[in-house]
Amino acid sequence: PTGFFKLLGLMAGGGKKGSRSGDKVAIVYAVGPIMTGESEVDPFGQSDSVGSTTIVEALHEAAKDKKVAAIVLRVDSPGGSAVASDLIWRKIREIEKPVVASMGNVAASGGYYISMGADKIYADPNTITGSIGVVGGKMAMKGMFGKLGISSDLIARGKNSGLFSPMEKFSDTEREALTSMMDDIYDQFTAKAAEGRSLSQERIKELGGGKVYTGRQAKQLGLIDELGDLRAAVLEAKRLAGLSEEDKVRIKTYPEAVDFFESLFGDNKEQREVRLSLDLGGAMPEFEEAVRSLSFLRKLFTHEPVAVLMPFELKVE
Repeated sequence: PTGFFKLLGLMAGGGKKGSRSGDKVAIVYAVGPIMTGESEVDPFGQSDSVGSTTIVEALHEAAKDKKVAAIVLRVDSPGGSAVASDLIWRKIREIEKPVVASMGNVAASGGYYISMGADKIYADPNTITGSIGVVGGKMAMKGMFGKLGISSDLIARGKNSGLFSPMEKFSDTEREALTSMMDDIYDQFTAKAAEGRSLSQERIKELGGGKVYTGRQAKQLGLIDELGDLRAAVLEAKRLAGLSEEDKVRIKTYPEAVDFFESLFGDNKEQREVRLSLDLGGAMPEFEEAVRSLSFLRKLFTHEPVAVLMPFELKVE
């Protein structure tokens, strides 16, 4: 990994010599679905999710480092939680140093949301971006549980208190309440996109509604600023920071790499979620798989009241 980051730094114009050799460009990686809390990584350090707490802390660390001249937000995400996306967006807007968003393969929906707070947005010609929209819902699993011999009773107070119960379908008033929340979030999404892109909110809504674009199309429509890879985004960050293209800078990557044993056994941070697992020794493989699927669905539909996510396929057998 050290050799890779050194190579990346050299490709981006890094080095140890130059008129501003003490300056650094921070690259904050936001890779994976966006969710609240800490980012999740596998034992090999690969990101499984973009945690708002982790990314906000990374942005804060980069912003307070006096030697960091500019920040590049590298986004490769299909979206996720509206709340988490907004937390990251707000932190980016607070940073006084230049921030350039660099879109990878996918930066759509929530991925676009966090990018639009940057001073400049770069994307590859084939980047999947846009998808300015909001989707919310749940899976009503009562019928499936009944087939497995599992019953459940809901005790609720208030006509909409069971809004996100996984057992029952939406009532008319619950559907109305969810639609109202989605409309409010969509209005905030488009208003912030309009401000960031210097376009009218009406124009953003014309381009929104969940429509997906390539990076080349997004450039033509004004949803991004320039076409270019990560290196081009780093060079633009240097320029916005008052550095010349010839000035050598060091590349500092965030978030910090997770220790191998920490990724296996966890750490002592209070914000880590407590996860429940079910192991029946393979006696009921279909039921175990159903529980694992429900854990995934919980992240999509009940972790936050409304999710911001690109279209996806859900297959239940």
